Amino acid sequence: MPAPSVADLIGPLQLRVMNHLWKVNAATVQEAMDAVNAAGAAKGEKPLAYTTFLTVMRNLAKRGLLDQRKTATKRHQFVVVIDEETYKSGVLKQIYADYCQNDRATLDRYLAARTAAVGA
Repeated sequence: MPAPSVADLIGPLQLRVMNHLWKVNAATVQEAMDAVNAAGAAKGEKPLAYTTFLTVMRNLAKRGLLDQRKTATKRHQFVVVIDEETYKSGVLKQIYADYCQNDRATLDRYLAARTAAVGA
């Protein structure tokens, strides 16, 4: 499978789900929901419904990041297809090419401006 591009950039909730799945490699919707909602609760976020997670994970499967399977107990299980390194490096390479024209000085200028803006 080719490396992802900026067009394949996933949304914030999708990224939270993928960050969990990249740690565990496979999870049912319930397991992913419990983990992501627990992390969100620690930040004061409202828990999201099972159907929200099922939709998000099915969409990630349609995009080729996950593979959907049904377990013997008919639960929906999703398995990572594209590892974290491949996905994130592909997106960053595409950003570097599209937004910086593969020019290191341009990238450094954007990063310096971002660092100054956040005071880090």
